[in-house]
Amino acid sequence: MITRQRLEETIRGVIREFKRTKRIPDPTADELAAALEAEVEGLFDRETAFSYREVEDSARYVDDSRSKAQLESSEKFIEEIVAWQQAHSS
Repeated sequence: MITRQRLEETIRGVIREFKRTKRIPDPTADELAAALEAEVEGLFDRETAFSYREVEDSARYVDDSRSKAQLESSEKFIEEIVAWQQAHSS
């Protein structure tokens, strides 16, 4: 399981390695680490705001989620085809 603490430790380790090898200058590396940690905190806060216990029918929830994802990707695919056709038509 991915935990906030483990993810933040990994970020810090990667940033330390970048600083050590001088691939990212110190001030920039520190800013990047702070930004990534803030993003991780935001992601975990949003995740904890939702609970599957709030879903009455989990099978229906999953089915609805899959249907929505398939519909969105199908619509995007069709939009890409139309855009390609318009770009390549005379």
